[in-house]
Amino acid sequence: LRGNWSASESPGMLETFLAKWALSRARQAEGETPNPFQPTEGNLQEGRQHYEKQCAFCHGLDGRGQGQTGVQFYPPVPSLMDRENEMTDGQIHSIVTKGIRYTAMPSFAKGLTPEEIWKVVLWVRHLPQQPPQAQQSP
Repeated sequence: LRGNWSASESPGMLETFLAKWALSRARQAEGETPNPFQPTEGNLQEGRQHYEKQCAFCHGLDGRGQGQTGVQFYPPVPSLMDRENEMTDGQIHSIVTKGIRYTAMPSFAKGLTPEEIWKVVLWVRHLPQQPPQAQQSP
């Protein structure tokens, strides 16, 4: 079987379908868990700090999926601004906690507490509301 396995190429239709199907099955279990934290100024700021330290390298400060490094991942780093495949807070928390095997998404279970991850989820939800200049500033 010959094909282009380059990380700089977009996946084909079948590969995209299978990846989306597998991800949707994997994230169904924890999908109903609500975020126990409210989006207060303090919680959002703490979530932003953890996001910028742990997530912005890959997802970018603005959450659009391309960090400052310009490194190309395969599968590509998803935009956190894309509402097409909306996930629940519990699903996002589960993905950040456990990671996604065979992708560049690591587990943060040892690097962040569950409470810190919930606050990152708050910040990710808040990203689309940020003006462009606020998204770019550290």
